Amino acid sequence: MNNLQIYVDHVQPVVKTINKHHNQFYTLWYYNLSPEDLFAEDGLVEYMTQDKNVPADFNGNMPMVYAQWGEETGASMVLEVSPENRKLLSPEVIKVLSGKYHREHGQVGEDWENCADETVYVLMDHQYWQTCAGFEPADDYSYISSNTVDHALDFLSRRLGINYLNIDEARTDLEWKLQPSRIDVS
Repeated sequence: MNNLQIYVDHVQPVVKTINKHHNQFYTLWYYNLSPEDLFAEDGLVEYMTQDKNVPADFNGNMPMVYAQWGEETGASMVLEVSPENRKLLSPEVIKVLSGKYHREHGQVGEDWENCADETVYVLMDHQYWQTCAGFEPADDYSYISSNTVDHALDFLSRRLGINYLNIDEARTDLEWKLQPSRIDVS
């Protein structure tokens, strides 16, 4: 079990309680996507289609967590991209994931190129536009967190409004459940 799945399993009781008693749109799902499941349209990445839209429909080897707290907007996702899966992504998807679609120049696109041989976590927020919907890299410029999952998990916790689960605050036992080889302890 990877750290994204451990996180989802750990947080699921909180998510279910909030969903039942407060917000019917509040969900957290773990997916195993294939690089071919991702597609880009108008600068947004999406993975759901009419035929594939729940975790059971996907059986790839690219972990992803989908967090939702709103009906049409209010969702984020963390996508774990290994070097092997990166090679299988379409050029359109890479352009969005790397930040090159929305940012002409700068450090963001260079970061993507510099970590081509590392597993990265792409932090994305959902956008709902008049012509399409999908995900784009989060605005906080920490959207590529190479070799550490703590930034990605903290991103999900912040987006869901459950900041007490942030790894750096160590208020829960979550950090002890995660695979130690993947945690940044510096």
